[in-house]
Amino acid sequence: KLKIKNSKFLFACQLENVRPDFLCVAKGLTGGYLPMAATLTTQKIFDAFLGEYEEFKTFFHGHSYSGNQLGAAAALASLEILQTEKSVRQRVHLQKNLHEELQTLWSLPNVGDIRQAGLVAGIELVKNWRTREPFALRERAGIRVCEAMAKRGVLTRPIGNVMVLMPPYCTTPAQLRKMVSAVAESVAELE
Repeated sequence: KLKIKNSKFLFACQLENVRPDFLCVAKGLTGGYLPMAATLTTQKIFDAFLGEYEEFKTFFHGHSYSGNQLGAAAALASLEILQTEKSVRQRVHLQKNLHEELQTLWSLPNVGDIRQAGLVAGIELVKNWRTREPFALRERAGIRVCEAMAKRGVLTRPIGNVMVLMPPYCTTPAQLRKMVSAVAESVAELE
């Protein structure tokens, strides 16, 4: 079952009610177009590094691509757009579309599980869905499926025998269908 707790959430940890002490963000702030990164902390952690320069309490960490003014402006604009009601509705719709498209994969004998959180999905590849016997890693099932998908114009990656799909927020329903069709056709080649 698809869980859409609140699509205003932009981080996976929020879906699970996890509040990390540190959260490092980068490419997603500007869509990967401009250099920008940020390290977010709890107030307690932030306060621990406050002090006069001579105290040497500063957290001397930074990203090589932080401090770019154009990147900062783009990040702020991007975050504003992502929090609009229209953007939230669009993401909810896209999550539901992805969920519906993924359901078509259950008929494949080599699909053992499908997991989805927001717009991140994992499709577990198995030798047989009835027994859930995994492919041995040396069989490189995930890699073979990714290579077959690339020939169909869809780029993704496996984590072992789990295919990872992460469509961007601007994905259309037709592009989702193409993506999931490429998964289905490529997984079918495992037999």
